Amino acid sequence: MPMIDGAAHLNLVDSSRQLFELDPGAEIEAGDGWVFGAGRSPHPLISNAAFRIDDGLEPARLIARARDFFGARGRGFAVWARTVPKDWDLIEAATEAGLEEAYAMPEMVLEGRAEERPPGEGVQLRRVTSADEAAEYWQVAAAAYASLGFPAEIFAFYERAESLLAGNAAAFLAHLDGRPAAIAMTIVSQGVAGVYWVGVTEQARGRGLGWTLTALAVNAGFDLGAGTASLQASPMGKRLYERMGFETIFDYRLLLCHPPEPGR
Repeated sequence: MPMIDGAAHLNLVDSSRQLFELDPGAEIEAGDGWVFGAGRSPHPLISNAAFRIDDGLEPARLIARARDFFGARGRGFAVWARTVPKDWDLIEAATEAGLEEAYAMPEMVLEGRAEERPPGEGVQLRRVTSADEAAEYWQVAAAAYASLGFPAEIFAFYERAESLLAGNAAAFLAHLDGRPAAIAMTIVSQGVAGVYWVGVTEQARGRGLGWTLTALAVNAGFDLGAGTASLQASPMGKRLYERMGFETIFDYRLLLCHPPEPGR
C-alpha cells in the first residue's frame, strides 16, 4: 500500500507537530526534508522526535542535523523509521551512526468506518470542547500510559488546548461513574484520520471502552473528510485494533540517540 504508507507517515508527522504545539515550551524545526520536535520533557522516545519527510533526503544529513538540534538542548532523541524499502537506508545509516532500536510498533490502517458500540452502564461519553476537558483528557493519558512506562510529565506539559480543539481534530472523553476513565482522539491530514493517545485507566479496563472510544475517533475522522484511518499500536492495543479490522502495513522502529555526555 505505497500511497497509504506515505500518507499515514505524513499524518503522523503533521499530528506530532500539532501535539507538540500543546506544549508552550516545545521547539519545532521544520527543515529541508525533516521535522524535529523537542518538548519540555527530556523523554527521548516521545518528547524528542526526528522525522524524515523527504524520502530522498540523505540519512547522514538528517542524523547530523538532529544531533546538532537536540544536542544543543542536552537531549537524546528518537528517529522514527519505517520498515519499508524507502527507509532501509535510514535504518542502516542510523545503526552505523550508533543509534539503537529502543522500541517498535506496528502502523495499522482501517479503510472503512468502525463499528460503534454503545458504552456500558455508568459511562458518559463527550467530545472534548473546552480547556478543562482537555486537561481531563491528559490526566487519563498519564494514568493509562503509566503501565507502559510513560512518565506522567510528558502529558503534564500539554498546557494549551488549541491544537486539541482545532477544526481538523476530534478528541473524546468517557467518564465512568463521574470520573474521567477513557480517551481517544483523531487528527486529520493527508486524507488520513490519525488516531492517537487511546487510553483507559486501569480501574475502567475490561468494559469495552477502548473499542468505544477508538470507534468514535475513527468515525469522526471520516466525518472530517478522511478516507483512511491509521494508528501506531501499543502491545496492549494491537489485538483490539485487529478485532476492529485494522491491518498492519509496516512497523515503526524508534532509533534512539542518547543525550550527549556532560561537557561534550
